Amino acid sequence: MRTALLRTVTRLTATAMLGGVAVIGGTALPAHAATGTVVTDSGAGVTIRSGNATSFGSVGTQPDGTVQIDCQLYGEPVTGKFGRSLIWDHIPGKGFISDSYVNTGSSGLVAPLCGTNPRADKSIAWYAARNGSTAYQGYCEMAAENSYGKTGIWASAKADWNDAVARGVAHRGDLNPPKGALVFWDLAAPYGHVGVARGDGYFWATSVGGKIGLAKLPYFSNYLGWAWPNF
Repeated sequence: MRTALLRTVTRLTATAMLGGVAVIGGTALPAHAATGTVVTDSGAGVTIRSGNATSFGSVGTQPDGTVQIDCQLYGEPVTGKFGRSLIWDHIPGKGFISDSYVNTGSSGLVAPLCGTNPRADKSIAWYAARNGSTAYQGYCEMAAENSYGKTGIWASAKADWNDAVARGVAHRGDLNPPKGALVFWDLAAPYGHVGVARGDGYFWATSVGGKIGLAKLPYFSNYLGWAWPNF
């Protein structure tokens, strides 16, 4: 939970979807933009980036103090003033900042999901560039992590899935994962299998016809569900 500061969430827009709540990928989301308070130890503000990961270039600095948030994304986890968070806040006309430095009054989403996801786009492009490759056969978790610019995070896809279950963020059996979400199967015991959702009912993964390929969910048997990457 966030530290005990005075917190104010200001509703700015009123998009009425299902009584003020949008439902995307099976998850209930706030249908309004919000404000938060940037807080850093140095007081120098937080880096604004062009995408939802530290690998994206800096496009400026958001100073400490009140900030408007028009939408949010799940992205690279960052540990900041308010702990570890996968959420990135989009600052209108500027870019993205890690929610781990923003006091919004919640550890979850307080604004709707953004219409684009730069980090997910890079992951999907990574797979598409390797379409037909057999180089990652038997290494589905490595492929998923490498597509996000990471490696050596989890020993197997099943370990990755078990982490999501333990954190209470696994979307069991949901066949409508959002773009960039990891999709999991209980295959090749005890290792499991994992791919990356394209956001339209299709996913990229290894072992699609014996190679990296694109297929429609669920494709393999024993589909488990999806979760945002925790890396």
